Amino acid sequence: MAGHEGPVEIGRFTFTKAEILRFAQAFDPQPFHVDEAAAAASPFGGLVASGWHTACVWMGLFVRAAAVDGLPPDHPAVLSPVGVGFGMTELKWLAPVRAGDTLTFFTEVLDARPSGSRPGWTIFHRRNSAQREDGTEVLTFEIKHMAPAALL
Repeated sequence: MAGHEGPVEIGRFTFTKAEILRFAQAFDPQPFHVDEAAAAASPFGGLVASGWHTACVWMGLFVRAAAVDGLPPDHPAVLSPVGVGFGMTELKWLAPVRAGDTLTFFTEVLDARPSGSRPGWTIFHRRNSAQREDGTEVLTFEIKHMAPAALL
């Protein structure tokens, strides 16, 4: 994923009603995520996915996009192909995600520098996003993380 300029697509995901309900019932049980009648009366006018759901889908796609086959079992990338996260900033849920929406997820390296404390690792600053098929951006956030330099 490193070495690219601009946003890099890391995958796509279609949200289904069943997935929206499953995630929300387990992790974000607000009425507009778990109850269609309540959602219809909400400002959204219908059932919408949790913003945390969209962020979790991004994370799953990011890890899978960084996975490297054929490495020895003790290689750091096997333990965590995207390394160690330092935190998230500027999290924004810009538009609702509904059942049937297919989102495309992106990551973009804003800055990368060698780690001063861990040789062979790089500290990355990334802007991440997701957009609907019509181009509407629905999620943005930034992260900083440290990862094996050769892999990202």
